[in-house]
Amino acid sequence: RAAPPPAISSPAPTMSAPSPTPSASSSASSSITVQGFTHQGLTVEFECSKTDAWNKQHSLLVAKFINKTDAPLYGLHLQVAVPKYVTMEMKPPTSTTVPVTAGSSTKLVTQRIEVTNTMLGTKNLMLKLKASFTSKGNKVEHLATCSGFPAGQY
Repeated sequence: RAAPPPAISSPAPTMSAPSPTPSASSSASSSITVQGFTHQGLTVEFECSKTDAWNKQHSLLVAKFINKTDAPLYGLHLQVAVPKYVTMEMKPPTSTTVPVTAGSSTKLVTQRIEVTNTMLGTKNLMLKLKASFTSKGNKVEHLATCSGFPAGQY
């Protein structure tokens, strides 16, 4: 007679245990795009994904540089600053020249940024961006704050 209660209480933990696993794996494979900024023809978007299902604090941000002008942008340099509670590792961009982005045939210039938000769920990810490039012979610098990341996810 004591056997049925454990049988009833045991499926509940079994049911709740697998549920985080599918959501962790689905969020690991899906990505979202967060707008960085648009300035003088250069648009920066961040494709955000979770590469490590076991470490929810860790995220991969791939900066995509889109050139809406009619001439290439040269000397691209992106600087990123993060709050103290975020650690960051940045790779160099795939190119410092951003060709005119026209259609799907254009190879996008990207830059990988790995971040770990040690205060995930308490504080949101925020990036301070400084981009510099040369457009049609003019040196351009732009400062922006990117804070459009979904709360509690990145």
